[in-house]
Amino acid sequence: MNNNEKPSTVSADTSKEVKQASSKQLIAIIFILALATKMFLQPLFLIKSAGRDAYIALAIDGTFDLIVLVITLFAMKLSPNRDFFELTRCVFGKVGSRIIVGFFGLYLFFKLNVAVSETVAFYSKNILTDLDTTLLILILLLFLVGVALHSLRAMTRLNELLTPVIVICLVLLITIVAATGFDLANIFPTMRHPREFGITLSRHMTWLGDFSPLLLFLGRTEMKKSTLPLSVTAGALGTAVSVFFSIVMCAAFGNITSMVDASTNLSSILQYSLGNVYGRIDLVSEILWSVASFIQNALFFYCTVRCFEYVIGKPFHLATSLGVSVLLFTSLTVMFKDPEILNAVIVSEITSGLVASFAVTMSVIALVCALIIKRRETKGGQNQDKSAKALRSSE
Repeated sequence: MNNNEKPSTVSADTSKEVKQASSKQLIAIIFILALATKMFLQPLFLIKSAGRDAYIALAIDGTFDLIVLVITLFAMKLSPNRDFFELTRCVFGKVGSRIIVGFFGLYLFFKLNVAVSETVAFYSKNILTDLDTTLLILILLLFLVGVALHSLRAMTRLNELLTPVIVICLVLLITIVAATGFDLANIFPTMRHPREFGITLSRHMTWLGDFSPLLLFLGRTEMKKSTLPLSVTAGALGTAVSVFFSIVMCAAFGNITSMVDASTNLSSILQYSLGNVYGRIDLVSEILWSVASFIQNALFFYCTVRCFEYVIGKPFHLATSLGVSVLLFTSLTVMFKDPEILNAVIVSEITSGLVASFAVTMSVIALVCALIIKRRETKGGQNQDKSAKALRSSE
């Protein structure tokens, strides 16, 4: 530990890390989260359901997540010194706060199941085809436990280091796509089947809430004047990039949805368009997806552990991390051993509605709590000023 860093302190209910993420690190993680699922994974399910209109559904989902992001960022701005746990405890009391955080932890745990299962599916079908799936899950869980044992600053530093790799890969991919060209006429005409499009929207909201882990950045992030606009810009830019690549995939697979599989599909597009003359240039897309996916998995796991720790009331990082790992391993190898079962749960209207509701509700709760506490502090300050004036007048 550096001498200029304050050690972590422990509150009565959970470990509150004094170490904070910098403004630049927050912007970097927002950009990465905007890419993690919307660039590769979510479009696959949308294309299978909505065909050439999948990019429109993705754009709508991206807009929803950006609204949630803005709400979360305003809560950060209003509460620079209190974290999400303190905010809810000050407004709802200790019991009410633990109930809210407990539900939030369950929501994050479900999102973690979806993210990890998709990561495992990709690697088991495309890269580590000879490795047993159970062993692959265990290796990934060991990585996640290692991440959860560190502070928030350690994880954000890792994100900051990996961001240049992601940017370089994106520039290469966009350059290749622009140079080779695609018949974008394939995405027209749009909305030929509005009823099917509506069903697609209602059944594919499980991927919403990519920015939900940012609630744990409240009170732990350096907030400058430029942080809020730059953070929104980073989220919008990441979403725009995701929509662009989804348009490319819709142009290629929108009329042949049966060809969409568990790979990134951009690899297939690049290999076909370049004719393999540049070697495995398609690996750029796999590297990009891998980095973004691991960061997303790590962040959801970290936040899930911290929420459960708060509910328990003890900062047992190792024990809680192992407990979450056991639960995650059980759900992936027992409950959702058959991928079709998990897919059925994911595209359920009930599940989609609950996920979308939780995504926006938790951010709204944080903002409302921040506003209430801000008003209390302002009112308290005004009362103190009145008391001081009255005292001076009596003298």
